[in-house]
Amino acid sequence: MDYNIDDALCESGHGLYNYAVLAACCLINHASCLDLLSFGVILPLAMCELNIGLTESGLLTSVPLAGFIFSLPWGYFADTQGRRRALMLSTSVGCLFAMASSFAPNWQTLLVLKFIGSSFSSAGITLTITYLGECTVEKHRSQYMFIMNSANLATDIVLFGLAYLIFPQHIDVPIPWLSIRYTPWRAYLFTMAILLGLGCLMIVFLFESPKFLASVGKTEQALDVLRKMYKLNKRTKDEYSVRSLKQLDTEVSESFWMSLKDKTVPIFKPPLLWRTMQLFYLFAICYSTINVFYMWFPLFINNLFSSNFTTEDKNFCERIYSNSSTNSKTDNETCDAHMSEYTIYSGIFYGIVLTVLNLALSAVAKWRRLVLISTLVISAICLVLINMIIQPIVTVGLFTMVMITGIGIGNVATYFNDMYPTSFRGLATSLGSMTARMASFAGVNIFGAAIVSHCSLLFYCWSLFVISGIAVSLLLPADGKFS
Repeated sequence: MDYNIDDALCESGHGLYNYAVLAACCLINHASCLDLLSFGVILPLAMCELNIGLTESGLLTSVPLAGFIFSLPWGYFADTQGRRRALMLSTSVGCLFAMASSFAPNWQTLLVLKFIGSSFSSAGITLTITYLGECTVEKHRSQYMFIMNSANLATDIVLFGLAYLIFPQHIDVPIPWLSIRYTPWRAYLFTMAILLGLGCLMIVFLFESPKFLASVGKTEQALDVLRKMYKLNKRTKDEYSVRSLKQLDTEVSESFWMSLKDKTVPIFKPPLLWRTMQLFYLFAICYSTINVFYMWFPLFINNLFSSNFTTEDKNFCERIYSNSSTNSKTDNETCDAHMSEYTIYSGIFYGIVLTVLNLALSAVAKWRRLVLISTLVISAICLVLINMIIQPIVTVGLFTMVMITGIGIGNVATYFNDMYPTSFRGLATSLGSMTARMASFAGVNIFGAAIVSHCSLLFYCWSLFVISGIAVSLLLPADGKFS
């Protein structure tokens, strides 16, 4: 009897190997996020040494997001050469460039190194979605996506936890040939890079996605992987019951461009066009909201706590931009480079709240549309209220809850796994993330350019953006149904 690949995957069971894949994907996803988001955390300390202001800060915090313009080639590579190979290449090269960035002598070099490095490391975020989804049976897929998204959200706990441990250290090692001093923020960047290397090491011991192998006609290799998965999951000497897989129709394109066309065009034509527009737009809202506000989170919150916190009667916008000039260095004044301990505590608190909330919601993963809509509603309300309330502690909480849209990322990702064929699922997910990161890149720079003169307007306009996502979410298939 010939089995289709989904039924054969179910026969391989659920156990040790799936846990190993989940752990590896969580680590790679987590490490990729650390690499991308660490720039926002180092800015309060690095602004003096690198002699930068808000404009340069916007470029530095957004350049990791620019690495997502390479999502198209990474998606194509994963759909033609394999998910595992793409993950190994992206994490290893990303690790090397992340380490090199900690030795950058100026902000321009740091910008270039981070752009190149993030074009590799950022691939890990989208590729793990595809790889984990294809190695997990449908019964556990949504739950696993929630768990991996929790690892993503836990990035904040690690980012600010390591900042708490490393930033106070008296690290000051001169490196004359680079004309730099190796200070805590540089050691912090190097530490972030190590986790990418560990993720690469873990993926070495795993197998290629059996769904990918079957989709490119390598059914015998797919069966071999499924047998190994069965033995690890069941831990038994019994033989795997599947003897053969149904042969899938695989077409060999005449050239690279024809192959790329074959995998890209179906995503943007009926019957998938409408779903592509929906999912890309929702990805853009969820990704850009959490990324834009998170990238500016350390600097904005640090400015807020650096203000006259207890006596000044100011709203959120007035507090953050009234102190924006104190962190930039000029020729005639001493730069004040420090990070308030309250900023670190706020970052850790944010990470804990969203991680615990996301893990709790994994128990109701089957209600993914309802969860997605709920997170968007909460974010929109917080965006409207944040500048209306004078109490600073409350505004910090509102600013934090704006980023609850990060929980929705895992929800949207599961729709990609359900609605797109294996042969171009990786490309569709990567293109969706590329669109979202381009929106994030634009958003970070818009905030940097307009925050002083149009702060309140920015928050109100962004709330309308999130509200539009609620409307689009209502048009998704009802929970438990796919189309």
